[in-house]
Amino acid sequence: MQCVNGHLLYRIRALKDFDDVKKVISGGYSEKQSNLFHKGNCWVYDHARFFQNARVFGNAKVKGYFVDVYGDAKIYDNTCVSGYAHISDETVICGNARVGGYAKISDGAYICDESRVFDDAVVCGALISGDSYIHSAASLTEDDQIDSEAIPRLGSKDDYYHHEYYDDCEYDYNFENANQAA
Repeated sequence: MQCVNGHLLYRIRALKDFDDVKKVISGGYSEKQSNLFHKGNCWVYDHARFFQNARVFGNAKVKGYFVDVYGDAKIYDNTCVSGYAHISDETVICGNARVGGYAKISDGAYICDESRVFDDAVVCGALISGDSYIHSAASLTEDDQIDSEAIPRLGSKDDYYHHEYYDDCEYDYNFENANQAA
């Protein structure tokens, strides 16, 4: 058990084998059963924490020892959240989106499709869609809508490859093609 901001969280445990999860394996922490749906292959791994009205469902995966998802956030479809990410408020992460690193997503942000948000990126209420790649110190607010192949280059491609938290989810981003398109 853990107590986070007055919310008592309980360690989840798999009741059956599914996807890459084996029966009786311990997962992350959840405040209540409604945080994690029992249909699909969704799972909260490691020490990731879900509380308040946050929900994960579909085939979504939340991996890492320092991920916090709370408020009314929803993570679903084939998404993966990892690293030290903080997802809050009425944020939605869906499709095949990936969020990791120290990213902070809040204020009803909507991240979908093949989007990637990493490093120290802050997304507050913005819409991120298509094949977007948001990283480094990028900061987006509710007035921002990023789609297609937007790549804010506030860091180098070497930054992407030198962070251990990218190992938690599968990524297939090709920097060489992105550099040619820019």
